[in-house]
Amino acid sequence: MDVQFERRKLLASERKQKILEWVASEEAIDFASLARLLDVSVMTVRRDVRHLVDQGYMTLTRGGATAHLSRSLDILVNPRAFDSSVAKARIGEFAARNMTPGDVIFVGTGSTTAQFIQYLNPDQNLTVITPSLPHASFLATRGVRVISTGGLVATEDLAQSGSIAASSISRYNANLAVIGAQGISNKSGLSEVNSEISDLNRLMVEHSDKTWVLADLSKAGAQSPYHAVDLEEVNTIVTTHDGVDLFEFEVEGACEILSAPLSSFTFPQSA
Repeated sequence: MDVQFERRKLLASERKQKILEWVASEEAIDFASLARLLDVSVMTVRRDVRHLVDQGYMTLTRGGATAHLSRSLDILVNPRAFDSSVAKARIGEFAARNMTPGDVIFVGTGSTTAQFIQYLNPDQNLTVITPSLPHASFLATRGVRVISTGGLVATEDLAQSGSIAASSISRYNANLAVIGAQGISNKSGLSEVNSEISDLNRLMVEHSDKTWVLADLSKAGAQSPYHAVDLEEVNTIVTTHDGVDLFEFEVEGACEILSAPLSSFTFPQSA
């Protein structure tokens, strides 16, 4: 006799990988077709696509979506990259919701600080100083007061660096520096792969009352070539619940470790 197997429901990360695969091959596909292919509701597909749009993996079009293949390739070959994106968004949201109205904030370059700025409240009268042109542009469109440092613009991520950026940062005193790091370890402190970013991060920390570092668990114990900041100069590391023990092992009490709660996470609104 025939034996029929019930089709397993895809996990959210698997659905999003499938969406990218289909959109990349078809160039555009409508929500109704995606819903049928994935055996989910149109509402679920819209939510998944909105996530992909917010993370920069595709752009909405009339009745469908198109993939950004340069960003999507890593997801197609490495579904775990979705977990990293969600972790960074959760970290960014938690940090942004703990800002004090009226604060002057240095914000460093990077993908996790990019998540952080998306959740900043335009009504909190914040002033953000950043060497990242994409960060500055996004904040300006949201109505947040922003100061771009100026400097030499990198072609790959539009980050500004060099003597002009350093001189600009040195002119200000901020309540808080919010930065990322390529590595955080007991041996090397905060480290970066780029010497100029390392220098700017160090300057932002020196000119701030407090420093928050936003980092997912992959940064715990990692070391990059250029030392940026000693652990003793950091007040708080914000991570996810699965990174707390790893960072506590590395910092040995040198700074506070905060865990972004799972329950608070919401995707940011588009500008």
